[in-house]
Amino acid sequence: MRAGRLLFVTYLLLAVWSLLLVYSTSYGVAIMRYKVDPSYFFNRQLLFYGLSLLGLLICSRINVKLFYQRVTLRILSLGLLGLLVLVLVTGNAANNAQRWLSIFGVTFQPTETVKLLLILVIATVFLRKGCGVRVQHWVLGFLFLTIALVFLQPDLGTALILGVIGVALFLTSGVGLSRLVRVFIWAFGLIILVATLIYFFHPDFFSTAKLGRFAFLDPFNLENLDASYQLRNGYYAIGSGGVFGTGLGGSIQKLGYLPEPHTDFIMTVIAEELGVFGVIWTIFLLMLLSFTALYIAVCSHFIFDSMVCIGVAAWISVQMFLNLGGVSGIIPLTGVPLPFISYGGSSVVMLSCAVGFVMAAARRNLLAKSREVVYL
Repeated sequence: MRAGRLLFVTYLLLAVWSLLLVYSTSYGVAIMRYKVDPSYFFNRQLLFYGLSLLGLLICSRINVKLFYQRVTLRILSLGLLGLLVLVLVTGNAANNAQRWLSIFGVTFQPTETVKLLLILVIATVFLRKGCGVRVQHWVLGFLFLTIALVFLQPDLGTALILGVIGVALFLTSGVGLSRLVRVFIWAFGLIILVATLIYFFHPDFFSTAKLGRFAFLDPFNLENLDASYQLRNGYYAIGSGGVFGTGLGGSIQKLGYLPEPHTDFIMTVIAEELGVFGVIWTIFLLMLLSFTALYIAVCSHFIFDSMVCIGVAAWISVQMFLNLGGVSGIIPLTGVPLPFISYGGSSVVMLSCAVGFVMAAARRNLLAKSREVVYL
């Protein structure tokens, strides 16, 4: 099977799998907490995937010549920074964070759009201007500014994802490893300095809620019971599932014990209802999508396509790691959704658009190969 077809088939499997899981994990929350129809979240996720499929098809047909134009880079970079500034100024706040925008009654999370825009901005810069030292400095400055604006929301999970995406794209651009190490040492020192200044001048930034994320180190300690409530119930769900699970729809923890069983903690309900095999199947589909994107990147002779594909693969992989690491207690909870699986319009739509750009790269690889065959 061609890489582009495999990518699309995997995407469709993830969409169907997500719809099935969102319905199973959300009907209890819909009835008990929100007092709405049991299929409320399923219907919305179905709508999100309908819009996502349209976005995927549009992005897969965008002419790559568009990214050679100077105005494209300006629109992408200003759009990215504008979204982040707008959410800090007029965004909706919830759970000690200001991460959402409401436009014409539609609420969305701009940082999901920022992930894709950052990939396109960096890929476009290296496409148009090469990999010189001045270009590297510009990209680093833009990356640090983006991460800083996300950090102020605060959204530490997304800031980390953006950092990993930036590193992946720098490595793709051909920058020397020694230079990259020096940049990281400088960045680490800057982060320590900023954190120290914040601690002394704005100690309220390190609120109990944020520090409570470290309760994962000892979730069953009597002093951590409130902070680790969701993590502990996730453990109960995983432990109850065993190897074969309790059966689809048979979760107990989703019935009022897990606050967000259909979003951040959806994998714990998968483990409870479908057991080890359900978890393995979910991870397999996500990894297959990531490795297919990497394969397309390796086969590409076009730097823009290679960078976009690697950026998307890094995005999916690190977000999956942060989500699974958080719900399993390996790392602190970051609040990032499981890619393509968790309920949420912003995440699903932008990830689908990203897959569209990867499909476009696969199509260009196929066209280039056919021309080479004809030439030979």
